[in-house]
Amino acid sequence: MTIRVFNHTTSNGLRLSGHIHIPENPRAVMSLVHGFGEHQGRYGPMVQHLNDAGIAVVTMDLRGHGISEGKRGVCKDYALMIDDVGAQIRKGARTLPNLPQYLYGHSMGGGIVLRYASDAGRAAELSGLIVSAPLIKLPKALPKAQITAVKLLRRFAPNMTIPNPIAGDQISTLPDEQARYESDELNHDRLGIGLALDMIETGEIVLSRAENFSRPILLVHAKDDQLTASSASEEFARRAPNCELHIFENNEHELHNDTARHEVYGLMMQFMDTRGVTA
Repeated sequence: MTIRVFNHTTSNGLRLSGHIHIPENPRAVMSLVHGFGEHQGRYGPMVQHLNDAGIAVVTMDLRGHGISEGKRGVCKDYALMIDDVGAQIRKGARTLPNLPQYLYGHSMGGGIVLRYASDAGRAAELSGLIVSAPLIKLPKALPKAQITAVKLLRRFAPNMTIPNPIAGDQISTLPDEQARYESDELNHDRLGIGLALDMIETGEIVLSRAENFSRPILLVHAKDDQLTASSASEEFARRAPNCELHIFENNEHELHNDTARHEVYGLMMQFMDTRGVTA
């Protein structure tokens, strides 16, 4: 495996840090979008598994995350973050041209990936989507009064952040994974007011466009996920024309870091081998 380091400068001047993990004789490229408060480095085992199967992987720390620039948990406009994902995909396509391009997203990253691909023109670049525990809805809806108050705050303090701690036992049932999450100094718990609203609004947009998705989708979710609603994934899958859904019992939010990880890896490979668009 060869690892190439790259930096992407955003339209508003932030420097984002990324890596391209290239196996010998790659047969496809996957761009991987991480979740809220975490970073690209947490996907090492998944990247290794994909590389072993001949899949190159492009990872990048989103703005305000990992070692990328930007105030922790803050994004002025979600459209900028979606544009960053487009740049990540193009980086992989330029580095490894003429290969099928897949897009993977987890949690907040899952919502971003679905929002990105809800545009038919952008989706045409992709052979398929793999989405893990996407933030379409929260497990418990926020009261309307609270949302109204947050919208007012966004007008007057758009860069304000609030604590949004995530405990290890919310991301995995495995003690070693719980400890790894909680001890990772690159993880953060700062949630920007604007980012919070954009994540919720993105879920609403994704559901409203579900019938229009043009590319195959593999969607995986833990049934009793404490951070994102599996019921929203079920609703999306019922409405999307080409979506394969798998719900897992007795796992937490990060299926790729829980007891289901190898089954999830197998589903990903089967999806790319049998359902991805190759032409």
